[in-house]
Amino acid sequence: MQTPQLQFRFGLRTLKTGISVMILVIIFLLLDRGNPMIACLSAVFSLRQDFETTIQFGKSRVIANAFGGAFAMVYSLSLMATNHAYWVQILVLPFLLMMLIATNDAINNNSGIIGASAAFLMICFTIPADGDYLYAVARVIDTFIGMAVAILMNVGVHPIHFEEPLKAEVEAIHEKIVEEIEHKD
Repeated sequence: MQTPQLQFRFGLRTLKTGISVMILVIIFLLLDRGNPMIACLSAVFSLRQDFETTIQFGKSRVIANAFGGAFAMVYSLSLMATNHAYWVQILVLPFLLMMLIATNDAINNNSGIIGASAAFLMICFTIPADGDYLYAVARVIDTFIGMAVAILMNVGVHPIHFEEPLKAEVEAIHEKIVEEIEHKD
């Protein structure tokens, strides 16, 4: 029997992922923010090979995290309202998960379903016995912190090169905003 030969690849993305996690651990220690698990996982999920891909994936992730957090807050409120009854975890949690998946599918955010489900379940299963819905809000913020570090890691390693179409789109948005402001006056 021949032993398969392992080939380890230690690329730039692996290095950026490790540095992102290190930065998040430092941020959470300095801010006394608690466990950085959700932020670190968010960074790992969000970090891609370059800035453009990270941003593209990040849009889906932002929507997914927002929905995952909102559904986790509903779950948290259900727990609080029932004095942490077991049936809430047995019946409400799976129901909310199914609704979360269906909601992401309905808005065509299929690439965000796994991230939304992961954020939802991580938040739901880490709510402390004395926790409230603000715990869910804090964990959603953690996911955004993790994603922001992943994006910044790609900016620092791979600077942004704005293309002409992107510049035109930004200018069009700017003009719309200015127009809206002028019409309100």
